[in-house]
Amino acid sequence: MAASQSNILHPSQSFSFKYFYHISALSMLLFFLSVVFTFLAFVNKEAQEQEIERNFNLVRLSQELRLSSDQLTMMARAYAATGNPKFKQFFDEILTIRNGTSPRPKHLHRVYWDMLLVKEGQAPFEKEAPKALLTLLLENGVSTDELTMLRNAEDKSEALVSLEREAFELVAAGKNQQALNTLYSEAYLQSKVQIMTHINAFLERRELDFSSLLASSNKKVKSYYGAAFVCFILLLLSLIALYNSRSAIRKSIIDYLNTEVKSQTEELIEKNNALNHAISELSETQKRLINAEKSATLVRLIPGLAHEINTPIGVAMTASSNQLLLVEGVRQRVNKNEIAKSALLHSIENIESCAKLVVNSTERITGIIDKLKIITNTGFEGEVKPVYLQPLITRCVSELANQHPHIDITLDIPEALAITAPERLLQQVFQPVIENAFYHAFADNSMQSPCVIISAQASKLGYTIKVTDNGSGIPHEIKDKVFDPFVVGNRTQKGLGLGLSVALAIVTQYFNGVIECETESNSGTCIIIKLPS
Repeated sequence: MAASQSNILHPSQSFSFKYFYHISALSMLLFFLSVVFTFLAFVNKEAQEQEIERNFNLVRLSQELRLSSDQLTMMARAYAATGNPKFKQFFDEILTIRNGTSPRPKHLHRVYWDMLLVKEGQAPFEKEAPKALLTLLLENGVSTDELTMLRNAEDKSEALVSLEREAFELVAAGKNQQALNTLYSEAYLQSKVQIMTHINAFLERRELDFSSLLASSNKKVKSYYGAAFVCFILLLLSLIALYNSRSAIRKSIIDYLNTEVKSQTEELIEKNNALNHAISELSETQKRLINAEKSATLVRLIPGLAHEINTPIGVAMTASSNQLLLVEGVRQRVNKNEIAKSALLHSIENIESCAKLVVNSTERITGIIDKLKIITNTGFEGEVKPVYLQPLITRCVSELANQHPHIDITLDIPEALAITAPERLLQQVFQPVIENAFYHAFADNSMQSPCVIISAQASKLGYTIKVTDNGSGIPHEIKDKVFDPFVVGNRTQKGLGLGLSVALAIVTQYFNGVIECETESNSGTCIIIKLPS
């Protein structure tokens, strides 16, 4: 199975899912290496810049040592030549600044003492905390060998200070020329050479160390940048390969999916044809079942229908016969001139009574036929529109409330609740259900505080209408037959026994809803109507 899927999904031998995964992993690795090498190059570049700054500071401090020696010589010779005490003061201050016992001017490596040599000269920079020159060298990372060289230079400078102080004593004794000779003597110049020799050695060592370190650092930086560049180029190539692989796999998958869709479509067409055939068979079966149900319904309906129609027909025939006999008797008496006015009036009243019986029987038969039309699904016509339940049910109960004032009626129906349907059909559902409660629930008139509660509510599933009474309940023998045609709980009450049957037919056949009956002896009855939205 796996091999067949591989053949379907990967028709090109150059690409496969395994190859795609390897290229993806390689791309991620190359991206990671590019980032790492770039980071290392950046770190080394930062270290290189720090080393350049350190080298600059060390060279600057070594030059400051050289300048301090030169400035001491300059101040000593100026003092010997002029005897001006400010030069001796500057001499002492240069020494204390270098030794870290006096505040140190900022930017001492720039031009400073020359600004003070003139009359009322001003210091170009402010001063900060004192710090010895050797301490500054250590803070800037001077090596042990380099520190030894600079310390030797400083020691030689301190030794030269002794010779300069001897010259100061000669100046104090008024021997200025002799002091100048001392400051320009061969011994003095040789001491200067020794100082500068140590400083030159330091500078040479510093240049060699710095050049070597800078070359090594540049080599590392170039190597890291080169490696990052190579990784980046390889990453681009791997991404191109990844894109091509992805395109090939996507094409393979699309081809596979097209094949699957075509196969599934053919299968769906076959299933759809089979389903259509099954639906056709189901429709035929449904028609047969409906015909069988109609036949069964007619079998149940015909005996009751025959009884209900025969009764008014028999009454009409009997009344018509009596009416004919009365008319014949009147004709005979009129022909013989033997009829009196009172007898004529009595005969007319009897004829009217017979006529009323015929009319009532005819109306009952007409009513049965109208109800049967609805039950047989021939009376569902009407304008479909939103019908508000509260005013409709209020009209249904208004006449009943006048006829039964002792029954308390409660309506719990929202004003805005409306059902879209023919109003006549809704009335033919609610009217018999409500009449059933008034005519049958309290038939014996022995119920105390009789009441009928009609409630309605809407939900996402549809509408629920309940008609509840606290009457005597439905007799056990007809409890399961309340919705059958011609079932009447009390023959003395009004009705044909078709009202609930009509309501059932409309609810189930037109609305596709449900109508149920919940009842207990002496506990009342609740008719529940459920209509879908």
